[in-house]
Amino acid sequence: MKSRAAAFLEHFRSARRNDAILDLLVDDYDGLYAAIQAAPEDLLAAADDAIVARGPPANLHADSFASAACDGAGNVIVADARFHAWLGGPDPLAAVVGSIGQDRISASSIACDHNGRPVALAAARLAAAQHWPLAENVRAALCAGTAGFAVIAFRPADDVWAKAAQAFGLSRQESRLTAALARCGDLKEASAATGVAYGTARKLVASAMRKVGAERQTDLVRRILGVAAGDLRAPQDSTRLFADLFGLSMRQAALAQAVASGATRDAAAMAVGTSSESAKADLRIVFQSCGVASAVDLARIAAEIDALAGLAAACSVEFELRGEAARAEPLRLIARRRGIGSIAVTDCGPAKAPPRLMMPPAVGGRHQSRHLVAALQAAGWRPISFDRPGFGLTTMVNGACPFAEAALDAIDIVDALGIDRITLFGRTASAATLAVAAARPARIAGGILLAPDPPAHLDRRHVGMMGRGKALFLGNRTLATAFANILSRRTSSAQIARMQRQSVAGSAVDEAVLDDPEKLADIIRASRQAALGMWGFLAEMQAQGGGHVLPVIDGRRWIVMAGAGDPLYDFEDSANSWRSTVPGAQIEIVADGGRWLHLSHVDRVVSALDRIASA
Repeated sequence: MKSRAAAFLEHFRSARRNDAILDLLVDDYDGLYAAIQAAPEDLLAAADDAIVARGPPANLHADSFASAACDGAGNVIVADARFHAWLGGPDPLAAVVGSIGQDRISASSIACDHNGRPVALAAARLAAAQHWPLAENVRAALCAGTAGFAVIAFRPADDVWAKAAQAFGLSRQESRLTAALARCGDLKEASAATGVAYGTARKLVASAMRKVGAERQTDLVRRILGVAAGDLRAPQDSTRLFADLFGLSMRQAALAQAVASGATRDAAAMAVGTSSESAKADLRIVFQSCGVASAVDLARIAAEIDALAGLAAACSVEFELRGEAARAEPLRLIARRRGIGSIAVTDCGPAKAPPRLMMPPAVGGRHQSRHLVAALQAAGWRPISFDRPGFGLTTMVNGACPFAEAALDAIDIVDALGIDRITLFGRTASAATLAVAAARPARIAGGILLAPDPPAHLDRRHVGMMGRGKALFLGNRTLATAFANILSRRTSSAQIARMQRQSVAGSAVDEAVLDDPEKLADIIRASRQAALGMWGFLAEMQAQGGGHVLPVIDGRRWIVMAGAGDPLYDFEDSANSWRSTVPGAQIEIVADGGRWLHLSHVDRVVSALDRIASA
């Protein structure tokens, strides 16, 4: 009889071919654990072989894309209004669809708009474009067979651009000017197009760059366009794609990408290892090949390619919230004062209520349960959540300690929002929550540790799928990296739901949470945000597995709350540790509680927060 490890490896190698790896991890987590123990090198080889050339899941703004359906000759059969608005003429898409054969179902290509400026396009047969944000008439033509190819372009609608600019705190005038800058590629033309004096335009764009954290106009345009696309990542081979599209060398493409991201020519030359004079000559070729006349226009076309390549590579595509749901989760992007990208924040308001900073779990993003947010607001709180470094839309920081970096981000957030003191809400994320509390104790008005994950050396419950996952991610850095890549590139909402359900199997109170469609949808949305940025998750897991020591804080205005039936952790294993780490804190065990106390016992959680406030 085959050993458990050998049987798992055989199934794992087979599953990689039909995309059933995540299902296997749910169905045979004990086999995974056996392979980790008995054959880690074989498991690593199989995991490396299972990493596919895809991107993480994407949550798109549907109104950022325009679409058309065409025949094999490139004739447009039907298109939406925005597609018609800037692309047209006889057979404009012949070159776009001509390279798509049976063995190459999708491609990114370049066409020209009515003004002769380059536009990035992605094209595919219907099978590959099923989950693209296609207009209804375009999808109907493809389904009816009257057109053979879907063609899509990244062209954010005015309201989507306005929301993306608002996320960075830009004024309406700054938003209009930067939108014109993206369209025109030149600030003088943008100022004329918006009726703003050039001197005023320079001041407005300088203000916008400060708010965005951009040093140059190129970076300003590219960042706002990136947010307008949605929660999306460009594939890792985007430089190769850029080179192939424009017939550039890899060095020339890397220079173009660096300049489009805000680097000066000299800085870009240094980054790719060439001289300033060589870079000057290469960039002349880049501008000519790309059909652009300015670095800003280069940044615009680079952002379009990133968005379309991210869409084409995404392992799962869904669409961002709209209407009331979107207004209840307003995105804010705050530039780091230490100059490394930005922090994605959701400030649910109301602005005058006492603020509460929510610390998401290691497998969750900034999105919070609407049920919990509503309960907090009804109790007079202002819920604020954020993606920690390397999670969701927050830029990764390769610092010595991911939790210390999260603490610096938290202080940047409260300063940017004009908050003097804030109460913390740590849901499982004990290390990050305590790091924030220890970094600026005078700014923290107490908090709650809800179902806290214990230090790794005190965690003895390695049963079930999540338990086996803990053993993997805390115990083997190389294996953890490989599996994080797999999880990020193969995750769909259905698989997230199945994995979450298995993680709490046997806990009736937690299973009941998953039976609520709205609560399940919130869990899935937060998990998709986490899958977008796995590097933060990896850094935190490896820090914990490496023996990260929790700081000791004054716990007199703190509550530590856990469910007696938590299927992932046994609180008694770490109870004494919490008493010494948060001395003076109230320890509260919920007898009928499980893992998701914030969803199953929301009234009790809110009541605990109220007790902190009145202490």
